[in-house]
Amino acid sequence: MTERSASTPSRRLRLRGLSACGLALLMTACALSPAAPSQEGTVNLSVNLQFCADEINRYRASIGRPPLVRSEALETFAATAAEHDHTAGVPHQYFRATNGGGVATAETELLLWKGYSVREVLKEGLGGMWTVGPGGSHYATLSGAYREVGCGIYVNGAAVTIAQDFR
Repeated sequence: MTERSASTPSRRLRLRGLSACGLALLMTACALSPAAPSQEGTVNLSVNLQFCADEINRYRASIGRPPLVRSEALETFAATAAEHDHTAGVPHQYFRATNGGGVATAETELLLWKGYSVREVLKEGLGGMWTVGPGGSHYATLSGAYREVGCGIYVNGAAVTIAQDFR
């Protein structure tokens, strides 16, 4: 195949049809790739971490509990926990093995949600934990007498794990 034949009208049409989708996929892949961090990926992570804390605080406010402050130390621990537990396929494994890493005293986790965006996992996962209500262990943690929270997000392909650590 010559260079000229690569630019035939049908080839150009196929490229145009794929260009918007391909560009979006390429941008997403680069934003999520640890080898190619981007400002957009960092901004999205920061927005999602804030959304996680805001969702937890929204539920807490509904029962008169004070808001939790985001903690960088807890976010760092939670990010490691999310990646570790995602790979192991076992919830809270890292938290238990490290005794909270010396920073966290409680944890909730949304493990291996496939086919959902980070925001969808947070909305549906935290909502599910909350609707169990008093007596549920996740509800008790989300509404507990903590002052700080840190969320950690790990995405691998179409699978998402999010750890929420408290102290």
